[in-house]
Amino acid sequence: MFPVVDPNSREFGRGFYEELGIDAIMTNAYLLRRARLGVEPVDVHDTLGFKKTVATDSGAYQILEYGHVAVEPRDIVAYQEKINTDIGVILDIPTGFKSDPSTARRTVDETVRRADEALRVRTRNDILWVGPIQGGIHLDEIDRSAREMSKRDFAIYALGSPTQVMESQHFELLVDMIVNAKRHLPAGKPFHLFGAGHPSLFSFLVALGCDLFDSAAYALYARTGRYITAEGTVLLEDMEEFPCPCEACRRGTPPEVRRLRPPERERLLSQHNLHACFSELRKIREEIRKGRLWDLLDLRAQAHPALRKCLNRIAHYSDLIERYTPIAKPRGIFYFGSSSDQRPELVRYRTRIRTSRPARSKYVLLLPGRWRRPYREDPRYRQVVDRAKDMEQLAVCFYTVPFGPVPLELDETYPVAQTESLDPMNIDIYRSRASLVRDFVRKLSPRGIFMVREGRYGGLVSREISKLLPASRIVSVPGKRLKPDRLLKLIDTKMA
Repeated sequence: MFPVVDPNSREFGRGFYEELGIDAIMTNAYLLRRARLGVEPVDVHDTLGFKKTVATDSGAYQILEYGHVAVEPRDIVAYQEKINTDIGVILDIPTGFKSDPSTARRTVDETVRRADEALRVRTRNDILWVGPIQGGIHLDEIDRSAREMSKRDFAIYALGSPTQVMESQHFELLVDMIVNAKRHLPAGKPFHLFGAGHPSLFSFLVALGCDLFDSAAYALYARTGRYITAEGTVLLEDMEEFPCPCEACRRGTPPEVRRLRPPERERLLSQHNLHACFSELRKIREEIRKGRLWDLLDLRAQAHPALRKCLNRIAHYSDLIERYTPIAKPRGIFYFGSSSDQRPELVRYRTRIRTSRPARSKYVLLLPGRWRRPYREDPRYRQVVDRAKDMEQLAVCFYTVPFGPVPLELDETYPVAQTESLDPMNIDIYRSRASLVRDFVRKLSPRGIFMVREGRYGGLVSREISKLLPASRIVSVPGKRLKPDRLLKLIDTKMA
C-alpha cells in the first residue's frame, strides 16, 4: 500500500513515514507543480524528505473533482521525469460514478489517446509508468479500455475512477469493475487500484488480484478524529480505551489524546491509522501463506453488510478465482456452511466430481462422513471400510456436508482430509449435497446399493438414491445402534 502524502503539507514532518517502516509512498505531481509554478523542479524525494520509493499521481483525481486541470498531458509526463519519480501515472480522464455510457466511451477513447502520447514523449525508461483503465461502472467500456491498454507497454496497469464507488459503499460494483479489468490485462504485470480507502476492504482487493493500491484514508480520518480498526472506524470522542498496542496508542488514553492540541492529536491518530493499515496487510500475507485468505474474507464480511455483499459478489466469480488457486495448500480449510460453499477449493472439488468418469461398480456402499477425518477413520465404520475396500465389486463412498460425495479413493486427498467443518443443519445444503451424491452414484451404474442412513441429511440422500434403482436393489439401514459385523454380513449375503 502507498500512503498518499500531500506534497505541499508538512503536517507530519520529514521522516514520519520512514520512522514507521514504510518503503513506498504516493504524492500528487500536479499539486506539486501547481504550487511551484515558475520554480525549477526539485527531486521529489528531497521535497518529501523520503529516500525510498515515491509514486506520483498526475492530477486525474482533480479532474474528477473539479472537471479540469491546468496542465497538458505531455507536460505532466515531463514534470514527473524532472522530479525523478520512481512510478509515474499518465494524465488520464476519469469516467466517474455517475457518467452515462457516451461519457464513459469518450473517457476511454481520450485515455487511450493520452496513453499513446505519453509513451511517445517519455524519455526515461527507469520510471515505471502506469496505464489507467477507465470506463467507470460501464463494464463493456472497462473491457474495451483494458483490451486497448494491454496493447500498450506499461509497467503497471491501474483501475481508475473507483473512489466514488467505494465512498458510496457499492463494493459489489467495484468487484465487477476489477474483474472485468483484470481478465483482459497481462497476467505478469502488476495491477494497481487507486484510492483503496479503508483496510477492512484490503483483503477483498487482494483476493481479486490487486497487487498495489494507495490510500489517503489514514490522514483524512485522523483529521476528523476517526480511529481505524480492521473491522471499521470509531470516533475518538466515543472511546475510553485503545484496543491497539502500537506506539501511538501507548502514548495515552483516548481522553488524554482528546486534550492534545489538534496537530499533535492528528499526528497520533494518523500514526495509529497507518499502523492499522499495514497490520492488516501483514495479516493478509500471513493468511495467504497459510492458504486461508477466504477465511479472512468471511471474517471481515461480518463487519458490515456492504462487505458481505462484496464477498457474495466475489463468490459469483468463484469459477474464475478457482483457476488461480493452488491445488494444495500448507494448511487445511474451514467450512462454516453456505458462506463457505463458493470458496475456490470447494468449487474445484464439486466441478471435478461432476465431470469425473469413475470406473463402474456392481455395488456401492454409502456411509455417512461426519465426525472424523479422513472419514474412513470413523470408529463406527472402520471395520466395514477395511473389509469393503478389498471387495473388487464394491465401491465405497461417503456422503458429507462440505463436499457431497467422497469416494474412498479421495478420502485422504486435499482438501477432503484437511477440512474442519460443522454441520450447519441447513435443509437447502442437505438437498444440494444429496443431489450431488445421487449424480455421482448414477455414474457408477451399480446393480445394487447399500446405505447407512444417518440423520436428516441421510434421509434426503436415501430419497435421492431411491430414484436410481428399484427398492428391491437398495438396502438402506439406520445408523443408530448399527453393528459393523451385521452390516458386513448383510453385504456378503446380497452380493453372493
